[in-house]
Amino acid sequence: MAQIQGSRIIKIPNFFILGAGRCGSTSLYSMLSQHPQVFMPKIKEPSFFCSYFQVVKDPISYFNLFNPTDEQVAIGEASHVYLSNPESPEVIHALIPSARFILIFRNPTERAYSLYQWARRAKLEPIDSFENAIEAEDHRFKDKDFFERCPQYFWNFMYVRSSYYNIQWERYLRFYPYKQFFPLSLKELVSDPLLWIRRIYRFLGVETMFTPNMEHLNSGDYNSLLPETKLRLDEEFKDVISATHDLAGRDMQLGPVG
Repeated sequence: MAQIQGSRIIKIPNFFILGAGRCGSTSLYSMLSQHPQVFMPKIKEPSFFCSYFQVVKDPISYFNLFNPTDEQVAIGEASHVYLSNPESPEVIHALIPSARFILIFRNPTERAYSLYQWARRAKLEPIDSFENAIEAEDHRFKDKDFFERCPQYFWNFMYVRSSYYNIQWERYLRFYPYKQFFPLSLKELVSDPLLWIRRIYRFLGVETMFTPNMEHLNSGDYNSLLPETKLRLDEEFKDVISATHDLAGRDMQLGPVG
């Protein structure tokens, strides 16, 4: 999408990667960035459409991110905060009602644990066990002081709540028709990256035969989740997985793994 200001055409994004944090959005961003008909800014997550966590804070700087574009027809960005932040869907829709969205999820138990491990490695999470961190989540969620003083994006400390994919997707479906979404899972992308990236190219309306470097990025190594914690979270997320599969119209391979 473009808007004309004087003699200058101002480019604005026409698609977004709505990846829950730790679900493979970095790998997907890299693959899409390589396509000659796709433009992704160097700042992967400007997070502009989130009032309380903006990496790029003013409109001129944000829209200038997309103006090195040449003849690219798909212009996008990949701020994961737009999925979990409740205010983002309405704000994005008010400005870009024709936007398309690539959704990428993973097993929510794995995703919650991976997000915690990322926060620990980044020295953002002071609680030294995942079990204690998820026990603290209810208090943190209700605590206005925690919202104000948390050291990074608030929902990145809601390890369980930020994994409710169906609720997050449904917020967008209040404003956008289903046909403007392309859902997939990290497991699907990893199992056959060329198949899925070419389906995404088709969804974005670009040449489908381009083959990018499909290296998986931003993965992390850490100790296995305690079996009892895994069982507890697998039970917690059963309805989330079922509802997300219903929205997608297929089994996205989000279920528990061994």
